[in-house]
Amino acid sequence: MSAILIIEDDYALGTALALAVRRTGHLPTLLASGTAGLEAMKRETFAALVLDIGLPDMSGLRVLETVRAKSPALPVLVVTAHATLDHAISAQKLGATEYLAKPLDLKQFDQTLRALVAKTLPVDAPLPAAPANMARAVTLIGAAACLQEVFVGIAKAAAGDVPALVTGPSGSGKSLAAAVIHAHSTRAGKKLHSVECLQLKDAAALATQLTATNEGTLVLKEITQMPAEAQAHLAAWLAAPPTPRPRLLASTSADPREAVRNGTLRAEIFYAFSTLTIPVPALHERTGDLPVLSAYFLELRGAASRIQLTPPALAALQAYAWPGNVRELRHVLDYAATMSRGGAIFLSHLPAHVAASAQDASTLSSTGELDVALGRWLDQQLTMPSETTTTYDTLQDRIEAVMLRHLLSRFENKPTHLATALSMNRATLRQKLRRTGLQRDEE
Repeated sequence: MSAILIIEDDYALGTALALAVRRTGHLPTLLASGTAGLEAMKRETFAALVLDIGLPDMSGLRVLETVRAKSPALPVLVVTAHATLDHAISAQKLGATEYLAKPLDLKQFDQTLRALVAKTLPVDAPLPAAPANMARAVTLIGAAACLQEVFVGIAKAAAGDVPALVTGPSGSGKSLAAAVIHAHSTRAGKKLHSVECLQLKDAAALATQLTATNEGTLVLKEITQMPAEAQAHLAAWLAAPPTPRPRLLASTSADPREAVRNGTLRAEIFYAFSTLTIPVPALHERTGDLPVLSAYFLELRGAASRIQLTPPALAALQAYAWPGNVRELRHVLDYAATMSRGGAIFLSHLPAHVAASAQDASTLSSTGELDVALGRWLDQQLTMPSETTTTYDTLQDRIEAVMLRHLLSRFENKPTHLATALSMNRATLRQKLRRTGLQRDEE
């Protein structure tokens, strides 16, 4: 039995995490501020730290920096309600062992904590600091739940120097993800070069690219399309890379495993790159990011302060399926900004096929972020080994628990206020809260 320190200012979530720690057989200490947590660590030894970033007195990242200076080997699980690329990279730089975004899946939290306490894990080496101008210029925009895996993958890729593979549909931002990795790696400030693999007709063409990149980063775009002779040269290069050498990143919009099965990609190349795979999601999986993405692209035109999306136009953007992903969004906004002549963007300023999506309200629910995220979660629940039988009622309870936890936080954790806002009988709400474990019987 080990002592686990939890620094979390949200009482309801902190209590839930403390209960989860007890279920793992350990003793939780729950504190609500960074100052109190650091003082507790002076008095007591803990086996692991669960740390919220958004604390009332100081940033959790500052707490992590202080902890790492004194306890470099302590497992630290960072949790945040405002997961961004900067948070993921900063946490990785400061030595976070694991990183989870809110709302927390308590089952995932339980599994993560068990893994942390089972043995002391080595703390990843801090990331080298990226040049300030590069860090501002190259970044991923958005905070959707499906981007959290991308942020963590980029942070891990930037921390090391091994080959990495970025996957995702065309136009989703694979090249940008590779540029972010380079900007935050030890190669930052050196050459970043990309090449379409289909253009590498022979071994000599690939050798020229490897030599020209020198000690920078070479991005092999659509690696599954690389001709056989170039693949043979790459496989030999990976088996005995020269020194000095460029850092290799690869991208593909195809299924690399299928490419290995059908013989269009050599297995040794796939295994060299796939040890660190970063899956970039399609835009329709993160439609909640459309407002901030739109503002960003309009700002690139120097027009964000003058051009605003009207609600009907934004609704159409969120209902559209985006087969061309982020690349298509940028072109659509360029067109809309031109059509609006510097004024607000209305539905009529959008391309006809995008504007038409607003006419069918069902499109939003069938292609939106919620549908995709819920589908992924359900698939995971039905395929994961479980100690208890998964029934429709248990799935519904888990979904309802997430929804109620989020709604409670919006109403200051006051069930009476929530019941009034939802026009729900208070007794019915209390029953739901008890059933989902968000309220004890005595409360």
